[in-house]
Amino acid sequence: MSILGVAEKIKKRRGKYNMTENKNKLESRGVSLTQTQWERCDKLAEQLGKKSRNTFIREAVDFYCAWLEKEHIEKFLLPSLESVLTAKIRDSESRIRNVEFKLAVQIAMLTQMLTDNYQYSDDELEALRESAVRQVKETNGSFRY
Repeated sequence: MSILGVAEKIKKRRGKYNMTENKNKLESRGVSLTQTQWERCDKLAEQLGKKSRNTFIREAVDFYCAWLEKEHIEKFLLPSLESVLTAKIRDSESRIRNVEFKLAVQIAMLTQMLTDNYQYSDDELEALRESAVRQVKETNGSFRY
């Protein structure tokens, strides 16, 4: 067998073993973009800490293709959904805290007015507190009107 024949066999064997490597091998092709698009790519690549414009473009193409194919919806849906839900929960918690604080102040004022006006003793207030605690526990946190 000739040297060329041996070289051909070696190339074929390497091709069989490196199939996945060949699929991920980068190919250089021309891309036509406007000046604004190139500047946008460069700006975002820098902001996102990408090694190069090519890395940014490859990831952008992968993301957009996945979005079009809807195969990997978690790539774009989950992070944005998580962000929205986190913001909504944080906002709701803040509102609830504010309302609870206002209610606590109003209840404290009302309690102080009642005790001052009706001259309840400490024993009577303690009995009232125990009764109120029992009543609230019976509701299990839900009120029926």
